[in-house]
Amino acid sequence: MIAFLRGRVQRLTPEMVVLDVNGVGYLVAITAAARDRMPSVGGETELQIYTQVREDQLALYGFASVEELEMFRMLIEVDGVGPKVGLAILSSANLDLLKRAILTDDVGPIRRAPGVGPRTAQKVIIDLKPKLEADAALASLSRVPVTSGAPGSEATRQVEATLRTLGFSAAEARSAIDSIDW
Repeated sequence: MIAFLRGRVQRLTPEMVVLDVNGVGYLVAITAAARDRMPSVGGETELQIYTQVREDQLALYGFASVEELEMFRMLIEVDGVGPKVGLAILSSANLDLLKRAILTDDVGPIRRAPGVGPRTAQKVIIDLKPKLEADAALASLSRVPVTSGAPGSEATRQVEATLRTLGFSAAEARSAIDSIDW
């Protein structure tokens, strides 16, 4: 698998770039964000890469950041969303707007992508909202000071809420919290 490519821009269109990496030209389909950060022809750049290997094709998809690549991976796990549609969704809205749309059940930014109808947009929201909520809960949990973990404290309440968001029952969450040596 190719994780990233660093090279010189040989050719550039709104949908793709050809990168010269030590004399080998890689054709990479890119998002609008990657295109916006791309230098002009002859300039050096680096892209995060998703490699799709199929029976009859090897396709490379390029992203401006690891976060954008991770969102792409989540999108293509949704039934009915392949790499081209995932790329179109990411190109139709910036990453923060797309995450906000998913978390607030707003199909508008998702539907702006060519080839995405109301059912697909709703399926994206249904499948990705729990994942994004769990990520947000874990991110907020990482900001809680460890020293504030006494039973009944705000930290323990946040830990319990996060565990419940991740699918643990109240009893399982309480048991896990009680086993922590604060």
